[in-house]
Amino acid sequence: MDDNSVYRELFFEETDDHLQQLNDNVLGLEKNPSDMNLLNEIFRSAHTLKGMAATMGYDVMTNLTHKMENIFELFKEGKVAVTSASISLIFSCLDTLQDLVEQLRADEELDPQTIQPLIERLQSVEEKEHSAITNSAVETTTNFNKNKQELKIGFERLEESDCHVVENAQMQGHKTFSILVRVEEQSVLKGARAFLVMEKLEQEGDVIHSEPSAQELEEGAFETDFQLLYVTVAEKEEIEKLILSSSEIEAVVIEAFEEKKHQLSKEKVESKPQEKENKQASAKNKTEKKVHKKAATTQSIRVDLSRLDLFLNLVSELVVYRNQLEEASSRANMDDVKSSLEEVSRLTTELQDLVLKIRMQQVSVVFSRFPRMVRDLANELNKEMELIISGEETELDKTVVSELSEPLIHILRNSADHGIESPEKRQKLGKDSKGTIRLSAFQEGNQVMITIEDDGKGMDPEAIQKSAENKGIDTSAMTEDEILHLIFHPGFSTAKKVTNISGRGVGLDVVQSKINTLGGTIELRSQHNVGTKFIIKLPLTLSIIEALMVTIGSETFAVPLDVVDRVVRITEEEIQETLNQEVYAFQSEMIPIIRTQRHLGISSETAKKQYAIIVKADQHYYGILVDELIGQQEIVIKKIDPILQKIQKYQGATILGDGSIALILDIPMLCQEMRTKA
Repeated sequence: MDDNSVYRELFFEETDDHLQQLNDNVLGLEKNPSDMNLLNEIFRSAHTLKGMAATMGYDVMTNLTHKMENIFELFKEGKVAVTSASISLIFSCLDTLQDLVEQLRADEELDPQTIQPLIERLQSVEEKEHSAITNSAVETTTNFNKNKQELKIGFERLEESDCHVVENAQMQGHKTFSILVRVEEQSVLKGARAFLVMEKLEQEGDVIHSEPSAQELEEGAFETDFQLLYVTVAEKEEIEKLILSSSEIEAVVIEAFEEKKHQLSKEKVESKPQEKENKQASAKNKTEKKVHKKAATTQSIRVDLSRLDLFLNLVSELVVYRNQLEEASSRANMDDVKSSLEEVSRLTTELQDLVLKIRMQQVSVVFSRFPRMVRDLANELNKEMELIISGEETELDKTVVSELSEPLIHILRNSADHGIESPEKRQKLGKDSKGTIRLSAFQEGNQVMITIEDDGKGMDPEAIQKSAENKGIDTSAMTEDEILHLIFHPGFSTAKKVTNISGRGVGLDVVQSKINTLGGTIELRSQHNVGTKFIIKLPLTLSIIEALMVTIGSETFAVPLDVVDRVVRITEEEIQETLNQEVYAFQSEMIPIIRTQRHLGISSETAKKQYAIIVKADQHYYGILVDELIGQQEIVIKKIDPILQKIQKYQGATILGDGSIALILDIPMLCQEMRTKA
């Protein structure tokens, strides 16, 4: 990979981070318009984004970001109100910037015309404030001039190198000015004011030197005055007007730079060598502290996922060899093999835990996109709603996280459209006019639970039943819970009006299919006029799982342990037959029995005593019959042939300790097949 490709990839990664951060912070700003810390963070992100685009030569992005940054500046100065309309304009800019990034990723050339409508809208906001700013500057110039007599410019830490830069600039026809700015004493945002002044000046020239330092200015670590050495081609009057356009500036003095009026650091060093030595030592200590502090907080790096996949494959092979060693050890009973095996087992476990942790990613990567989406849906649907997120620090395998966005988007959009009622209807029902959607995640054992809950109108079983019967689905023998789960049926919808959000019957069947593909399950709980709750259960990882090894006939199979409730030993006499299925009495209810040898087409003699593995799928218990139990084992999931995948009875395969292959049963699919036949 050449350097240019490396820089591009780094640019894309950093840009994605900044755009997501801007989306989150702008959303927060809409809720708290007076939060100046948030505004400062937004301003810094936008400024960094502009600088990155300019460095890469992406002028279209640079121009749009610059105009957007100007609006943020007007927000900071209180000249433009933070309203829903102005925030929507900023979000339009962020969406366009994201589109531009995707075009760059696809190596497409950016068209300046695509941003022109936005540029014009942003320009109109600026122009509305321009006349007011100019009038304000004229009215206050007299007051500034009164204070000029009190101010005297004099740099105390000017370096010889700064003077050389000034000389070279003057030889090239540039002007150099000494500038002193006094911020109002009662200002609570001195750092922000200084930052804005320097930002405006750098649009017309270069700040060569500042006292206090640039970092101290940004932190607001000064009383009221700061001085700048400035090189530009602009005239003095233009510079003064530029500075006065910022608010909370009490006075400003601009003079042509004369070296003799200022003290050079070199002179001070000669007169007070000990003082300089002490300052250098102090500065060194401060620098070291900053470096150590930074090193302590920066403990993460970006890792190419393909390298992690290779790492995980190696670990998987190591697990296979460990199983083979265990098999050889049990046969040979050799002490030295056992000793080595213990070390291999220990190292394998540690390495496995490590690589799985490396692959883990917080669900906040996905969750962070949804507040903005819900906000836009609320505006589009003319509803009041709030998204409350909790547990975003919960971690899942990277593969699962990357596939999680689509099903969650479908559920949230359905909650916003079908679930949350209009403010008027909610008030009639005695509810708060603002609806609430709660998105949460937490770990439970070797699974992660994700819940999406709204306090909307819930689901009406009668409406679902009527819609199902219109589609030719027989619901006469269904329970209310089974009727509710019909919403996962392909093409099913109760919406009376088709919108661009929902109503076409596409979505929830896709959700269930995607969750099942990830090895998870989805449950639904709903109460009419109270709300709806979706519960998604996902495995922590898709690579290495705990399984119960069993035999059916002469074949060995693996049953994922996360769906197993318990194992019981039953006889044929305990299995009862109904009109359409066999059942077994379990916990005061009759649960369906699945004879796996019939479903899998395996010839097997029915034993007098056999084992029933009690599993739970879609809130229902089932008994999976097997001939023998081998035991619990940690297995590596391997992909199977596409032909076997089409059978939809196997999740994958694994390699056993003796080198043979065992198929991993897809329990949810077996249970679904049983329900369909029943």
